[in-house]
Amino acid sequence: MTKRVNPAKASVIDHLKDLLAKSKSVAIVDYRGLKVSQATALRQAIKKAGGQYIVAKNTLFKIASGLKDLHLEGISGFIFSNTDEVAAIKAVADFAKKHTIPTFKSGILGDRVLTTAEITQLSSIPDRTVNCQLLTVNLKSPLYNLTYHLKWNISSLVRTLDAVAKSKVVTN
Repeated sequence: MTKRVNPAKASVIDHLKDLLAKSKSVAIVDYRGLKVSQATALRQAIKKAGGQYIVAKNTLFKIASGLKDLHLEGISGFIFSNTDEVAAIKAVADFAKKHTIPTFKSGILGDRVLTTAEITQLSSIPDRTVNCQLLTVNLKSPLYNLTYHLKWNISSLVRTLDAVAKSKVVTN
């Protein structure tokens, strides 16, 4: 026996399916206790990071995701990361450091359901620009050390010859 779905709810499910298809990762948060001004600031921070914040019913999200092992209880907010896997999640974590709300419940990365610990660990990863900077520094470091050590012998020889030349000028 198939159950009929209310057309209004069917449109929400379709919208959630579209967001899930477009997003690179999803974080599920408990936003209980968040004031309206804080929710607005959170939405702006997530949007600035390239994400989208949606509040929907847990059952509708479960239907849209099609994941069987997704356990949701209480009220939930869904953060969809559209541009980067980590940027919007990091924006939520930075906001939570200041306000202690929202808290992570779980997340989705690809086809995998993430636990609270995994999504929290994912939020502590530096963003893309910082990772690119660290990569260039680490790639540049061995080359810099090589040139420094290769120059050292020549510099030492030049300083020694200069000291010898100065000592001969003084004695004449």
